[in-house]
Amino acid sequence: MLLKRILVIALFLLASGCETADEAERQPQLPGTGTAMQQWRLPDALREISGLALTPDGRLLAVADEKAVIYELNYVDGKLVRAFAFEEPPLRGDFEGIAWLNDRVYLATSDGILYSAPAGADGEHVEAARTDTGLGTLCEIEGLAENTRYDRLYLVCKERRDEGDPEDLRIFEWSVGEQKTTRSIAVPVAGIRRQLGGDGFHPSGLVLNRANGHFLVVAARERGLAELDSDGLLIEARLLADAGRHRQPEGIELTSSGKLLLADEGGEGKARLAVYEVWKDGVSR
Repeated sequence: MLLKRILVIALFLLASGCETADEAERQPQLPGTGTAMQQWRLPDALREISGLALTPDGRLLAVADEKAVIYELNYVDGKLVRAFAFEEPPLRGDFEGIAWLNDRVYLATSDGILYSAPAGADGEHVEAARTDTGLGTLCEIEGLAENTRYDRLYLVCKERRDEGDPEDLRIFEWSVGEQKTTRSIAVPVAGIRRQLGGDGFHPSGLVLNRANGHFLVVAARERGLAELDSDGLLIEARLLADAGRHRQPEGIELTSSGKLLLADEGGEGKARLAVYEVWKDGVSR
């Protein structure tokens, strides 16, 4: 009878997809204190860097607070490739996110305003379109990501501005074609807080992993990183390294080869761009 019960349990585990050692080795790993990485100091113009975006052909774009100037960086060596601006003189605002969708650059402000324009040549000023999402009345927005498959943008809430629960933070899905919010996804603040061991979670950037539809959300204040599934369920949360490595992580991206890029504001010093080897076996998104 005991042997029969052991066999039944073994068969159940196999049928339920019990993860093997090889399968576990292929799972993406969020970076922690000891994870291998490179880190570059960025030009002074990016001292207040606030967002990162990648084009389909792998060009890295960045934006800083206050001015709508877009910088292209080479994440292999941290060098500046070119810079162009939205409008002449450059638009001013609290720019907190950048994304690339349908051959256009999108910028998001903390008040939920979206600006978009095609990329410009080095030194060029391009005409930009303006859209008010209306989300600024609900939340302080701090982070922008794109879903190229469905022509969607995602804006993440850092703090509530209305009468709602301060822990009821959201990722808002914005339809570019319909010009409206089509979905809001809950950010599981309580669960993230338990895993990080802190007293809150204040997102500062996000990226969509196209391989599995999961979100990676970074929080500058807590120096934490959380992985959420497409419905907002928490997969894992982890603290990043200490302030010596990550002073204030504001921008986040994933490359096609599986590297995680994190950008930190510089404060009184230089902003930095960190490049992590996230996947154990090089699996790309």
